[in-house]
Amino acid sequence: MKKLFKLPLMAALAFGLSSCGSKDSAKATASIKVSGSNTMAQVGTAWAENFTGAKVSVAGGGSGIGIGELTEGRIDICTSSRPMKPEEKAKIKEKQGKEPVEFVVGYDALAVFVNPGNPLMEISLEQLKEIYWEGGSITTWEQVGPDGLTGPIAVLGRENTSGTYEFIHDAVVGKNAAGEKLKFRGNISSQSSSQSIIDNLATVKSSIGYDGMAFKNDKVKWLAVSKKTGEPSVLPDANDARSGKYPLARKLYLYTIGEPAGATKEFIDFALSEAGQKLLSATGYVSLK
Repeated sequence: MKKLFKLPLMAALAFGLSSCGSKDSAKATASIKVSGSNTMAQVGTAWAENFTGAKVSVAGGGSGIGIGELTEGRIDICTSSRPMKPEEKAKIKEKQGKEPVEFVVGYDALAVFVNPGNPLMEISLEQLKEIYWEGGSITTWEQVGPDGLTGPIAVLGRENTSGTYEFIHDAVVGKNAAGEKLKFRGNISSQSSSQSIIDNLATVKSSIGYDGMAFKNDKVKWLAVSKKTGEPSVLPDANDARSGKYPLARKLYLYTIGEPAGATKEFIDFALSEAGQKLLSATGYVSLK
């Protein structure tokens, strides 16, 4: 697919805020505040830069942060890389008097990243669980695969306000037989942004981390992922993300308080339009079709 633009990713994520809008200021008749998922910062900024109906500010911080901002009525649209929890929806209804409205705007395949110097090519969800959960048995690279790296695994993760953190917890770490959520290891190095994950992976050969497939570059590499050890593994791919064949695929969301209207509705319509979906694909995510 032809790439429509080159997004200044480092600047957008380093500062956590990008103010964008119509190049013709006369057309910017309204102001829209968007906040939430760091994973969706790239596509949110792309939509804002190409939307001509209003001036749009896009901030990151994490899906949980965005949901909190929406709950307090400080933003118009929340971006989230996880579905809103029932208790979060109830709190919005209590504080704002309206139900939150959910829009699925695309898909993301959550990739498992390692340093390019790591010869490992694949990993299973079973192995990832043993690496990430508190009672896991895998602490060294020798336990993951023969003829590869040796020594302790430097485990990277996201902060607990991140939708990506929540997704990995549910999809990989999971619950015990009693239905209680298992805990992450206490020695996981928590990173505040997607870019921090990539930067650390690029410099620490023994590291492993996870984040959206849009953050791949030549400083890191993907591992193919299988559900169980020994089964065929799959690399992140658009079609496999849509179909669910790739085991770490997820939906991407926009949320508003009540049904959106005016410029806010126009912005969401743009994100769902053919042009908006092309921008989503161009920034490394997976379009709805």
